[in-house]
Amino acid sequence: MFNDRDIELMNLSYFNVIRACESMYEIQSICTGHYWAIVPLEMKSRETYYMLLHKYNEYDNYHYQIEFGTVLDVVLDIINHDDYKMHRKNPFFEEVLDNYT
Repeated sequence: MFNDRDIELMNLSYFNVIRACESMYEIQSICTGHYWAIVPLEMKSRETYYMLLHKYNEYDNYHYQIEFGTVLDVVLDIINHDDYKMHRKNPFFEEVLDNYT
C-alpha cells in the first residue's frame, strides 16, 4: 500500500531502513537512533492513512505515536521529533518540504 513516492521518502539518506514490506516500513533515524514503524491502514472508503509507531532503541517495544494521511507528513513528523530531542532545527526538514511539496 506504499506508492513509489512513499518508498522514496522512507529511503532518504536521513534513515536506515531496517525492514520493508508491503504492510510495514521500519526505519531508524540517523540523527537520534530512534526506531519508527510506518503501517498503512485502509479505511472503509478505501483511502489509506498511516499509523506511526515509535521506540527509542531496538530492545524497546513500539508505542503508538500518531496517524497521518500521507507518508510525507509521517517523515516530516519524524524529523520534527528529532529536532525536539536534539534541541536544534535540522535544515533537512526544509529540504524535504521543498523537494516533495
